[in-house]
Amino acid sequence: MPRTPPTAELPRLELKPPEQWTLHLKTITPMFGGSAETRQVDPEHPVRAASVRGHLRFWWRATAGAQYESADKLFKAESEIWGRVPQPLKDKDGKPKIDPHAHGKVRVEVAVTNPGQSIKPSSLGRAKGSPAQNGPLEGYFVHPFRENKKDNFPEAPGLTDVSFSVHLTFKDALSEAQMQQVKAAVRAWIAFGGVGARTRRGCGALTVMADQAEWLASDPEQLSEWFAGQREERVNHSVLLGARVFLSRPKEIAMEEVWRDLGRFWARFRKGHFTEKRPSYSPMSGGAWEDHSTLKRVRRGETIRLAKPYLGLPIVYQAFPNAFAGTLEAITSHGTRMASPVILKPCAFQDGVRGLVLVMSAPIPERISVKGQEHTLEVPQNDPVLRTLQARTPLEAVGIAAKKSGYSLEVTL
Repeated sequence: MPRTPPTAELPRLELKPPEQWTLHLKTITPMFGGSAETRQVDPEHPVRAASVRGHLRFWWRATAGAQYESADKLFKAESEIWGRVPQPLKDKDGKPKIDPHAHGKVRVEVAVTNPGQSIKPSSLGRAKGSPAQNGPLEGYFVHPFRENKKDNFPEAPGLTDVSFSVHLTFKDALSEAQMQQVKAAVRAWIAFGGVGARTRRGCGALTVMADQAEWLASDPEQLSEWFAGQREERVNHSVLLGARVFLSRPKEIAMEEVWRDLGRFWARFRKGHFTEKRPSYSPMSGGAWEDHSTLKRVRRGETIRLAKPYLGLPIVYQAFPNAFAGTLEAITSHGTRMASPVILKPCAFQDGVRGLVLVMSAPIPERISVKGQEHTLEVPQNDPVLRTLQARTPLEAVGIAAKKSGYSLEVTL
């Protein structure tokens, strides 16, 4: 009987486990909203993986997006890393095939380690004499979550001191350039973003509980080092490259005071109290911008010169005696909204928290709708606020006013 030859030993495959980053994070300001239900925060799952992925995609576009010369190239690069809605693709024989970029290369998982404590919006901004004497302070940033008796909306509570871990698993091999892009997006999300809603106004701001040297800047200048890159001639979305950052100096004050000071600054700027007639903030005084008077006399179809639309749209003007009332909306290929290019928040550094005013590089609105009527939009030439601040545009005025208000450390990204 013939002998069976010995079975050849197969070579062993060394399977390299997928690379994973783990971040341990905590909110340093109250978070609001962010759940599937409008205005509400989910107390059992306050931070969801889908929401974090959405934040990271935005900050990826803000940090890496400036180097792509077209929307198609930007979409392709983003889809390869973060995934996309599956596309109907076919192979060379015309048969359907799986979209290789449907799921992306980064899996995002979230584990909440402390769901935090409930906080009411009405409890914020309660300094002595506020708001009549001091203004709404940090409460200025959470007005969408306050009680609205007119529309029968109850107060929507938020959460404080939420702790959670984010696990980023790279399922497929990313190039070194892609890995650096993801790292920049994570750093930008921590520095300039947050969790929940109203993160552009400091809600849900974050700090890192471990590996701070990896994820928190040591000083303002390191922000410029982290987010430097190549820029195309024209950018059709908000990016950090070319943005200006204005920071307060480190102070021995509670983090809540940092956010409170930002609320005071923004309330003052929105009123335009930087003019010779109104040189200091007075919460009970009227605004100094000319937008109100311009809107009262606007005619159908004419060019309209306003300042506040450059700070974000839509804007809802409530009915007051002898004042314009109505809604201003953007007219763009993407809809009627234009996210504010101005971000205000407490920003965590390795040595503490600074107040931050960020003016992003963003397309400016060229046409707006006023009560449903379309108008070409231009910057007002003789507005008293712009004239006093010696600013050519409302966004330039933000930076000048920030410096006058104590945010004197300027960094260009």
